[in-house]
Amino acid sequence: MKVILFSLALADLPVHCLRHQVVGDWTFQLSPPSATRSSCGHLKPDTQDHQPPLQLDDSTEFSVRFHEPNLVSSGKGSGTFSMVYDEGFEFTVDDKSFFAFSKFDLVPDVLGRTSNVSKCGETQVGWYSTADRSSFGCFFGRRAGQPALVSVVRRDRLVARVRDEEPLGLEEHQRRVASINARAKTWTAQAYDRYVGLSLTQMNTRAGLRRARVHPHGEEPTPARRGFLALAEASTRSKELEAALPTEFDWRNVNGTNYLEPVMDQGDCGSCYAVSTMRMLSARHKIKNDKDAEPWSISFPLHCSEYNQGCNGGYGVLVARWSQDVGLLPAKCARYATQGQCSYSCADKPAYRADGHRYVGGYYGRSNAGEMMKELRDNGPFVVGVEPANDFMYYNSGVYKSGPQPHSADGWQRVDHAVLLVGWGQEVISGEPVKYWTIQNSWDRSWGEEGYMRIARGDNDSGIESIPEAADVVRDEAATSRVQSFLF
Repeated sequence: MKVILFSLALADLPVHCLRHQVVGDWTFQLSPPSATRSSCGHLKPDTQDHQPPLQLDDSTEFSVRFHEPNLVSSGKGSGTFSMVYDEGFEFTVDDKSFFAFSKFDLVPDVLGRTSNVSKCGETQVGWYSTADRSSFGCFFGRRAGQPALVSVVRRDRLVARVRDEEPLGLEEHQRRVASINARAKTWTAQAYDRYVGLSLTQMNTRAGLRRARVHPHGEEPTPARRGFLALAEASTRSKELEAALPTEFDWRNVNGTNYLEPVMDQGDCGSCYAVSTMRMLSARHKIKNDKDAEPWSISFPLHCSEYNQGCNGGYGVLVARWSQDVGLLPAKCARYATQGQCSYSCADKPAYRADGHRYVGGYYGRSNAGEMMKELRDNGPFVVGVEPANDFMYYNSGVYKSGPQPHSADGWQRVDHAVLLVGWGQEVISGEPVKYWTIQNSWDRSWGEEGYMRIARGDNDSGIESIPEAADVVRDEAATSRVQSFLF
């Protein structure tokens, strides 16, 4: 069988920075606070080629220190910070909340090729707000001490190869599926008619496979011992929590009620992160506030958020943060579309926003299966990331197994596709109990088990336990003014 070689195309932002690269002393420049939230010079949605210059018309200086693994201190008090995957970081201190992407440059060489240079000791222009959301502002910063660490990857390596643009026929899909089914023990694969005639590039747009594997240069050694001790502690905590929870749980049937929206098809748009986040917020709104509530709009943050890159990718925790800063719109005000712009209006007056956006476990790199089960049972479905293997898209039924993906000591794990975690369970296969998660995908009901997948639980299969992202829904104390001012 010919191995599928997934092509990699540009998406989200071309930056790769790890936690140990941002730990240290930072000095930030803050714009004056304002009652009106600003885009801080970013486009809606954000793009890698139009990052605003590092300058503010008026600013004050603010210094903090980041400590391993997630603490931040200033001259006045202390707080916490978290990496946002490898894209940037956010932190809360002195009654303010901050988020910024890490700095990167797109540098051409003499042959016209472009390299992405990640400057992990600097930020792009970012956003801050007071804890009560009454004031907003912009900021950027630089780490003190040694020169900024960099990671370099040539951009021309990300361009799709010509052969990946060729359409695949039914026979090619069937050969691949036959090979998968010959070796899989707990699940079955299927050749889907909808993939016939698509190229690998088109298929990968749906799967979210977008960026080349980055091999950083000049990085400091990862604090391995500290990281492994933290992982051991998390494993013990996970087992304790799991032992106190039921063997099965699923939000499709809790006391006879299904709290989920129907499975949808994201189409030719890398919107999985927005789909899964808004499906999470819609379900949690039904669970906590109104079980008959209309779902929230996916297109609103997809085409309007400066924290993500629209159909070119993004991250669930940033969709939730933006929906916390700006607010939520009902789906009828902005129906899902893969093509669109930020120009929506609605006669209704939405009165809710996201709140408490977070990584399950406390910060990025500290998740575990037990914490995820407790969050799921107590608060509702949430977003998880996966790294689809070559056979992932052919899943038909059973408990999918690709293989364990160990966390790095620094917490980072490559993932490229976002889905909604909705339940867990256990099934006896060939006489052995197999634990699994249940996820809702966004590739239509014809895929998998009517749009759902069961995937091995407890060993971070496909990276599913590496980046769980959650948030809640609360009434908007700003009485929709931020949504309205943003739209008009």
